Amino acid sequence: MNHKILAATPDSLVFFVDPAWRREMQHIPLLYPFWGNCLDKRHQPFHHALFERYSFDTTRYSITEDAKTADMVLMPYSHNLARRHAPDLIELCVAEAKRQGKLLLIDGVGDIEYSITLPNTLVLRYGGYRFSRAENEIIIPSYADDLLQVYCGGQLQMRKKIGKAIVGFSGWAAVTPKQEMRAVIKELPMRIKSIFNSRYGAYKKGVFFRREAIDVLKRSSCVEAHFLVRSSYSGHSKTATDTAEKLQTEFVDNVLGSDYALDVRGDANNSTRLFEILSLGRIPIIVDTERNFPFSDKIDYPSFSLVVDFRDIKQLPERIAEFHKNISPEQFEQMQRNARDAYVHYFRVDALMRPTMEELLTHLPQ
Repeated sequence: MNHKILAATPDSLVFFVDPAWRREMQHIPLLYPFWGNCLDKRHQPFHHALFERYSFDTTRYSITEDAKTADMVLMPYSHNLARRHAPDLIELCVAEAKRQGKLLLIDGVGDIEYSITLPNTLVLRYGGYRFSRAENEIIIPSYADDLLQVYCGGQLQMRKKIGKAIVGFSGWAAVTPKQEMRAVIKELPMRIKSIFNSRYGAYKKGVFFRREAIDVLKRSSCVEAHFLVRSSYSGHSKTATDTAEKLQTEFVDNVLGSDYALDVRGDANNSTRLFEILSLGRIPIIVDTERNFPFSDKIDYPSFSLVVDFRDIKQLPERIAEFHKNISPEQFEQMQRNARDAYVHYFRVDALMRPTMEELLTHLPQ
């Protein structure tokens, strides 16, 4: 049950970024240590604050203007942004990588992750589906702040195993009839495919999975539901229903006041919530929609979480109750420590460069 942390290695990577490629757009997070935190503090308060508190480990990578000394070429803007506003930049980066005989690294993360079939590329992703993952995709975690440090001074708030399992959730899990109709029409091709192959059912919009999980848990006497359901996404000022500070405080209080925290995908097949839960040292109940879990070859996810397949969502209360019944008080507390350890050593911004660069290095010629 003890979580194993791999020793750091001295390996690092050098990326070539041509200064001529710089545009008046929001550059990728990998460049924040060099080009600055460009996130909008007013509209993206959580992420702006995160990168003010923590920085990527630049002992693991650096950038250069000399292409010959670099290991890879790095596109300075996300694929989603460049394809909309600077498609010529994509062509420039591909051409330069070909000219230098090097791999091109592209940041392809986003709620919508478009297919990237460009030659000699590696693509950073945090979504996607296990059954359709491409060989050149590197799975990274969502960038999530250390909420335990922010709200509790970094001191783990241990819970004892007492009685019935308390499951917490605070977030967006309600849609209007118009939103639901629009989403169902969009998903119709995949819903039809899921009739013949159930894996395609994972393509359903995340809020529908959240709503289903919450409904089945609230109706059950097997667990105690501790839910705060919102009608909109709270991570951006344009959709938040209250101040960022209040919404985040309510989320933290909800998680810390629960034995387990429900984690269901968002619009992308991914969840920032998972890493926020881990930062608080709580055991996530992960509804697995064929998700690509970051660093899964290095991390023992069952050592700090309960993973339930989306096709078993109706049995969620019984699965949680059985798990809680069979786990010892000592194991219950160890899982909380494992959750916190996994976040600090793999998923926090200042830690994730080690496993990310280790994976990128495996794609370089020996």
